[in-house]
Parts: sequence; structure tokens; C-alpha cells
Amino acid sequence: MMPASPGSQHHPSASHLSLVFSRALGRVVVHVHGPLDADTAHQLRDRLVDVIDGQGNRQVVLDLREMTRIDAVGFSVLVGAQERIQSIAGELILSGPTRAMTRAFAAAGLDEVFVITPAWTHPAHGDTRTDSNRGRDVR
Repeated sequence: MMPASPGSQHHPSASHLSLVFSRALGRVVVHVHGPLDADTAHQLRDRLVDVIDGQGNRQVVLDLREMTRIDAVGFSVLVGAQERIQSIAGELILSGPTRAMTRAFAAAGLDEVFVITPAWTHPAHGDTRTDSNRGRDVR
């Protein structure tokens, strides 16, 4: 194994989060790949602050099909984004979480806080919401 160069930020056990942004029918779609945890959540928070506050987007869909883990810090980022978007009469939709992620939201008591669609539907193909869970105000 080669020694790390001075100032290197590589940690073999560090989490890696990938965020891919796109637009569809007036909505910003954020594809979340990897864990949303204490090591990575700041990346999503910073980007969502820009997307919502900086750019004024009122319709944001988070594609969670490839989110592998979430912890309290990750939940906090999502709750903050929900509050931020509700303050401008917008909507945050969490789409396509795995069963494990769905159970994590339920265990945290947040499955009724967010609009969560159990199956991924791309916004370009129609409404991503389902009647089973429209979310409610987190304030």
C-alpha cells in the first residue's frame, strides 16, 4: 500500500455520495446514489439550498432508488429541505426508495411527513405522487 500524499483526503472506509441533477416538466430531479449520512449529507444539503433558495425551484423530486443508507443527519437534511420548499409553497417528492429505505423512514416516523412514491415514475411521464401518501407539514 502506498502512503497517502500530504493533504490527501482519501479514506478507504469513507462514504461516497453521487448526485445527478436533471429537469423534467418544470421539476428538478435529483438522482441520489449511495449513502446519505453524516459523511455525505452536507453535499445534498448544499445543493438543495442552491436549487430551492438560490434558484427558486418549487418542485423537486429526489430519486432514491440507489440510496443505500440514511442516518439521522441524512434525515435532518431532508426535513430541512422539506421545510425550505414548503416555505415557498413548493413540493418535495421522495421517489422510489428501496424497501430498506422505506422501513428506515417509517422507523424514524417520517414516512407520513414526506410525499413518498413507492415506485419510481419519472416526472416526464406524469405525476409522481400517489394517493396513499401525500405527506404533511413538518412544522
